[in-house]
Amino acid sequence: MMKFFGTLSILVAAGLAAASPALAETITVGAYPANPPWEYKTDSGAFEGFEVDVAKEVAKRIGVDIEFQDLGFQALFAATSSSRIDFAISSISVTNERLQNQAFTQPYYDSDGTIVGKADSPIHSLDDLKGKTIGVISGSTGEAYAKANGDKLGFAEVKSYNAQQDLLLEVQNGRIDGGAGELAGFQYAIKQMPALKILVRIPTGERFAMMTRKNHPLLAKANDAISAMKTDGTLAAIHKTWFGVDPEPGTSTVTPGPIPQAQ
Repeated sequence: MMKFFGTLSILVAAGLAAASPALAETITVGAYPANPPWEYKTDSGAFEGFEVDVAKEVAKRIGVDIEFQDLGFQALFAATSSSRIDFAISSISVTNERLQNQAFTQPYYDSDGTIVGKADSPIHSLDDLKGKTIGVISGSTGEAYAKANGDKLGFAEVKSYNAQQDLLLEVQNGRIDGGAGELAGFQYAIKQMPALKILVRIPTGERFAMMTRKNHPLLAKANDAISAMKTDGTLAAIHKTWFGVDPEPGTSTVTPGPIPQAQ
């Protein structure tokens, strides 16, 4: 699942200690490729998805080439911290806990959480989850939500999975009662799995952004590029391409913002 290999460093030696560092021609962006519509691989091995289009446009605007690296979700955090990749995408929520050790661009998507289950499930509210077994993607905010609220909601068990597809198959086959995760990703996935449906929508305040290491030399430029993409309508167009609708006014898809800071 992990492949920490072949990234290019953003800084290259200038030969003189006093010289300014030069930017490499290529940045490497890590992505968990089993995460449609955010990012996934085609049969030819090419990366596609909402965030892939965002990252490509950011790279174009800051004047560098881009290559994508296939990584597991949890591996993305170590890869940015160690400079093995420059940025990471994969519907990564900006949280204060993550901001202690990582850096993020401004968010570009607001998301709710959800519980997905079988179409004939008796679960219609959070109260109905008492005594149920819930699956989550390991390392995701869905996992954090389930662990933080499992006792209060009375979950019988929380099971972690490495891939969304594995989680959804477990739900479809009735081995677990539901899956906790991010709304848009589940909505996209269940188009291909009509036996499943969204059972409960959970307002979470989650916002997705590109993640990088602290003090990355391209963070400010990437953030400025995202602001420009919001202002000129490029991000709204990418949103409509992948979700079929315009982004709602006032959301982070259309509203420019600063680089998030840890509190």
